[in-house]
Amino acid sequence: MQDNPLQQLRDVHAPLAPEWWPPAPGWWLLATAIVAVSVFTGRLLWRAHKARRPIRSAQNMIKTLRDSHDQGHIDSLQYVNESNEILKRLLVNALGVRNLGATSDEQWLNALDTISNGQEFSAGCGQILGTQRFSPGASAEVAAVDQLLQKLLTRVHPTRTPRLLAENSSD
Repeated sequence: MQDNPLQQLRDVHAPLAPEWWPPAPGWWLLATAIVAVSVFTGRLLWRAHKARRPIRSAQNMIKTLRDSHDQGHIDSLQYVNESNEILKRLLVNALGVRNLGATSDEQWLNALDTISNGQEFSAGCGQILGTQRFSPGASAEVAAVDQLLQKLLTRVHPTRTPRLLAENSSD
């Protein structure tokens, strides 16, 4: 008698599970894209941070001036004069709006109004930043001027502010 031919077959073995390494080409492309986007976004954020450094510095300097005034180290006119100097340095030197370097009074106040999108500098408490601060009986309401300056500095942008002032000066 003949043996059962099925008994001569070997046992069935399951195929090996696929390895996780190396990944398929699609995963390599996805990883490369993620790294490239991350590097690009990081560089953009770093450039934006560096471009805003002069604005943050001006905010800190004006805050230091306000603290000095509150402690009685400087008077209100010295606060106004030094704040005006900080604004000039920020706009002319740091942001490159050179045509504001020689401006004073109405042109300067109108430029500040343009940045702040209001009339507080030419018609409000911000007038003290013009030639009014040089008059013999000049006085400033430091709290209102400081609040106005902080509002102005929040609206200053490294690229949009010079463009906005250039558009308004050409009108």
